[in-house]
Amino acid sequence: MYPGYLIVILSVYSAVFFIGFLGNIWLILTLVLIRIDKKQPITSNFKRMNQYLLSLSVADLLVLCMIPMLVSYFINGGWKLGFIMCKVFWTVENVNKLLSVAILTIMSFERYLGICKPFNQHSGAQYNIAHLLLTTIVFTIFLCSPIIYYSDTVVLAEYAGDVHVSCNSDLPDDILPYFILYMCAFGFVIPMILISSSSILIVKHVRRNVGSLRRHSPLITRPNRVLRSISAVVVFHFACWTPFWLAVLLTLISTAQLTQFLTISPTTLAFMRLITSFLPYINSAGNWIFYAALNRKIQNTSRAVIERHERLSIRPNDASGMIIRALSITRKVSRPFIRTSTESNL
Repeated sequence: MYPGYLIVILSVYSAVFFIGFLGNIWLILTLVLIRIDKKQPITSNFKRMNQYLLSLSVADLLVLCMIPMLVSYFINGGWKLGFIMCKVFWTVENVNKLLSVAILTIMSFERYLGICKPFNQHSGAQYNIAHLLLTTIVFTIFLCSPIIYYSDTVVLAEYAGDVHVSCNSDLPDDILPYFILYMCAFGFVIPMILISSSSILIVKHVRRNVGSLRRHSPLITRPNRVLRSISAVVVFHFACWTPFWLAVLLTLISTAQLTQFLTISPTTLAFMRLITSFLPYINSAGNWIFYAALNRKIQNTSRAVIERHERLSIRPNDASGMIIRALSITRKVSRPFIRTSTESNL
């Protein structure tokens, strides 16, 4: 019989995985269906944001797929998946967590351009999104390379033929402080500055130009909803990541022998790390709700595409037909989170 706290942890992990996995699958299928449909008229800005959303959803989905490995670790009391899967776990989790934040930062800047500079956005040369995302992925892998390199399985104890193995990434003491600091800078501080600045500029622009935005900007129909939407996205993102990085920095202080400045006991610090390390998973499980399930334009476009394909009686083996059947399943499960009456402006 498992202890009560472990049952609670496993239940929360399972619920987050279930919601995030199905939600991101629904979003990926929806965006792919919109992308392969040639008859649905969409603007270039909408197409660009869909490319970012698709990349974000794939990154979040990969992060969430690490939860079953953690559940297995908790249940078995050790790592049973071997050395290769240990490397895969540290690589996929860290790279895609950082990549998810990077994509959200780029989307915030794109949203700023779409709302505050709707006419100037297309006047200059358009950068290639695929090249930008590829560069971001390569840079993210480079940043995470130390924790990937040092990830390994470690034998903790061996009793009566039963070997207890842990999957760790123990960076050397002379590398760890620099790694944590630059990861915090690129994964939290810089994105926080860029996302907050973009959001503040959007809010000021909307409040200052309510009348003209209603007449000229296709992205703004109800300014109050825009402000609420932006506020919800920013609060949700930093509510998930701020405690995580604070706990990491507190751990750095404790390992750097600066305990005279740290009044938190090691037990309390370990408990904080256990709780806060789960918050990024909640972020990956909830991004699809804020950026897609509450986005009226994605909902309307998806519904129009599905209805048209259903009227055309697509053959069951067609790619579109298979996507629509899969969407019908995921939409039933995700329906409590999908409310077309609420608009989230990208």
